[in-house]
Amino acid sequence: MKNFCLIRSGALSAASNMAIDEQIFKRYLENGVGVLRLYRWQRPAFTYGFSQDPNSQVDLAACAADGIGVVKRITGGGILFHDDEITYSFVCSKPDVGESQKVFVDYRNICRFLIRFYESLGLVPNFALEHAGFKNRCVPHELCSASYEKYDIVLGAKKIGGNAQKRNRQAIFQHGSIPCRINWNLLRKYVKSFPEDLCSSVTSLSEELNAVPGKDILEQKLIDAFSAVFDIRFIEENQAIYETSMVE
Repeated sequence: MKNFCLIRSGALSAASNMAIDEQIFKRYLENGVGVLRLYRWQRPAFTYGFSQDPNSQVDLAACAADGIGVVKRITGGGILFHDDEITYSFVCSKPDVGESQKVFVDYRNICRFLIRFYESLGLVPNFALEHAGFKNRCVPHELCSASYEKYDIVLGAKKIGGNAQKRNRQAIFQHGSIPCRINWNLLRKYVKSFPEDLCSSVTSLSEELNAVPGKDILEQKLIDAFSAVFDIRFIEENQAIYETSMVE
């Protein structure tokens, strides 16, 4: 059994959430100690991949006027809207998550904990490439929710959440979202070209469950799934050390 640090951040600003994720990655490169972090969002926000221009899809002026954060991630992937959700990030080595050194990326293996998490809620998750309509949904799009990657999680025919990675020879960093509810009217207000079929191809826990558990319960289920799948023992860590690093 391996020891990881566990951080429960609660709700923070979009800028703080992305800055702490970056610090977690940098600190891992110094000490080699795996970390799992759970966090939430003080206000609705967009994050975008490190090589993206958010202006292509997001009305930045409207976001600024309404206090909607628009922040760059250290990972790739498309533009993602964050609101009523729980979000995770982790950093570790390939052996920590059972990924063979001979394999470049093994998303199926790494995302097993997400499958287990959704199963713990009584849902039936699958990877997107296992769905009959995958070929029609894998066309690239600037919005993360508007296209399927092979190992995105789907419930029925609908994608739920999104995940993105950053890697180097030493580390795997991944973060992702688990939406409790999606405010489609709010999202439409800030997306310039809203795909007509987006609402019918994306889902959230509120659409799949009769009653959505509280966020503390959801976070614990995600922690338990990660621990069980990767044989991890967690030691709670004070987030303050990462916040201090942000201002050094």
